[in-house]
Amino acid sequence: MIEKLKIIRDGIKSKYKVARAFFKETYNKHIIYLYLTTALVVNLIIEMLARRSFIKGIYFLISSPYVFICNAVIILITLSVTLLMRRRFFGLTLISTIWLICGITNAILLSNRVTPFTATDFMLIDSAFGVINKYFSPIQIVLVVIALLAVVAGLVLLFIKAPKVNHKIKYPRNVIAIILIFGIGLGSINLGVGSKLISLKFGELRVSYFDYGFVYCFSNSLINTGIQKPNSYSGENIKKIVKKDNEKDKLNKAKKKPNIIFLQLESFFDMNNLKGVKLSNNPVPNFERLMKEYPSGYLNVPIVGAGTVNTEFEVMTGINLDFFGPGEYPFKTKLVDTTCESIAYNLKEYGYTCHAIHNNTATFYGRNKVFANLGYDTFTTIENMNIDEFTPMGWAKDHFLTKYIMQALKSTKKQDYIYTISVQGHGSYPTSGDYDYPIKVKGVDDEGVKNQYQYYAWQTNEMDKFIGKLTKRLKKFDEDVILVMYGDHLPSFGLSGEDLVNGDVYQTQYVIWSNFKNDYYTNEDIEAYRLESKILGGLNMNSGKINNYTQTHKGEDQKTYDEGLKSLSYDLLYGDNYATGGQNPYKATDLQLGLNKVTVSSVTPLYDEAGTVYVYGKHFTSYSKVYINDEKQKTVYVDPNTLMIVYPDLKNGDELSVYQQNSDEHVLSKTDPYTFNGDELQANMTTKAKKNKKK
Repeated sequence: MIEKLKIIRDGIKSKYKVARAFFKETYNKHIIYLYLTTALVVNLIIEMLARRSFIKGIYFLISSPYVFICNAVIILITLSVTLLMRRRFFGLTLISTIWLICGITNAILLSNRVTPFTATDFMLIDSAFGVINKYFSPIQIVLVVIALLAVVAGLVLLFIKAPKVNHKIKYPRNVIAIILIFGIGLGSINLGVGSKLISLKFGELRVSYFDYGFVYCFSNSLINTGIQKPNSYSGENIKKIVKKDNEKDKLNKAKKKPNIIFLQLESFFDMNNLKGVKLSNNPVPNFERLMKEYPSGYLNVPIVGAGTVNTEFEVMTGINLDFFGPGEYPFKTKLVDTTCESIAYNLKEYGYTCHAIHNNTATFYGRNKVFANLGYDTFTTIENMNIDEFTPMGWAKDHFLTKYIMQALKSTKKQDYIYTISVQGHGSYPTSGDYDYPIKVKGVDDEGVKNQYQYYAWQTNEMDKFIGKLTKRLKKFDEDVILVMYGDHLPSFGLSGEDLVNGDVYQTQYVIWSNFKNDYYTNEDIEAYRLESKILGGLNMNSGKINNYTQTHKGEDQKTYDEGLKSLSYDLLYGDNYATGGQNPYKATDLQLGLNKVTVSSVTPLYDEAGTVYVYGKHFTSYSKVYINDEKQKTVYVDPNTLMIVYPDLKNGDELSVYQQNSDEHVLSKTDPYTFNGDELQANMTTKAKKNKKK
């Protein structure tokens, strides 16, 4: 027995020596083979992860060999830079690990939001941290952190232990080799584009990733950003477009100036449009009734499963998202530091005050900065709301929005425009049967999917009740109101066109409700970027170059219209502003966070053993935090007018402020400093006591 074990041990040692010698030979003399193998294997693993199947990954290799090789060549290009390193094995491992992490991230995002991983997602990391707990359990988050730490530790150890090449690096030759590999890669991609095996432009992002491969599409999203300069772009061409649209260059007289409310419903659609699915009750009876009674239709939106702000972008600006790079979020790549024509700016020309309302955090997608660049005067978010009802997944319920919409309408004597963003329907959707679902689903075999559908039906039913109550409140309001309601995108169920009655996953539904009789609008299916012009055009409001262009060119063929719109959009966002006289006419607003400013009126210490201090004021919420001399204090929210802290050392001259900050402690606003004066407080208390004694 011992002799057999010795033979096995010696055999393993012998094979190890052969393998080590082979690796050493390859590593030092035939490195290109190692590079090619690594690129092919890494790409295959990434595609298997994206498709969640070993077989489907192999099928992609067999069915689209040229596309597969193009993706592998891109990986090879990134690996080739290690030709300039002595620790090439470490470099190869590091770059391969980065690609694999990107592939894993893509697979996770496809599972949770249906939308693949793009370069722009790096800009959303701050927002991702705020919602990660709604998609992953604490244990899963801990495991991911441990895995990442293990990877980092492994890479550090590898850097220390990794072998170096045993010869002097010939840098000129290797630089030429890198250039040659880059040239071959670029030539391969251009040949693929020319033969239409690969496309530079993406239609449905998810489908494009599966057709052309993750590596190519992700690389495309990294390089291809913004609106590319049109070939026809010139000052003369832009001036012709503008002059044709409005030769007199003046505002039309509006037919009517009602209050205008846009209500963007998170992940909202009518589940009755699902083929083969039977529901025990209709989840959205109010919405269906309104669609029959008022102008309505399908709304063509630019995203599915996630990416709410891209629908917002199209609706607010009138610009087609197709003009931008694949998977791009203009809110993050452009509007965070640039103003842009919007429905808010356009309505300001007709005397409107502009509000935004969202029952989620202000910093999500950077809205607290972007909305100032889109012309909004106030932005009321969960940090300035008192909300005490949430979904099982932790999203605020939508019915609270009614209160803040009505407050915004009543906040001015003139007309108000209110853009409201709901959140209740947000994913993820639980697969467990832990809840007593009020609406049952039949026709779905998979129990997990069935539970997701039942949970979604439950939430959309509550959203529908909110719609019903909101329209009842607005019907009684003593001012004219137009309410435009629509879903921002379909939920992240991984649906295809074959699953839907309308056959298109990029369609939601919209309805134009009003509390007065009007014949300004008709039923039609419409692009999201044309919705503003539909609403303003019906009221004869022509403000804004893009709004006016879309109204004027409504009847043109799509190609001619798109060419003009792209040129105009490029001019306003990236060009020389020929359309507006050579300068950007839009100035960022001094955006007020919250419709009502938070104020501090008084500070009262109890002078007890604990050091209890009460802070009095207006419009406090659970997100209000007391700071004394710029140091944060543990704050207890009592009611909208009262906060409590424990601070035994409060003395004359201490400066106290109340900050509104989100769960990540990002400061959104703060009150003016309140200087504590104990002597004055004692004098006031004495005076009050004397008055009470006389009474």
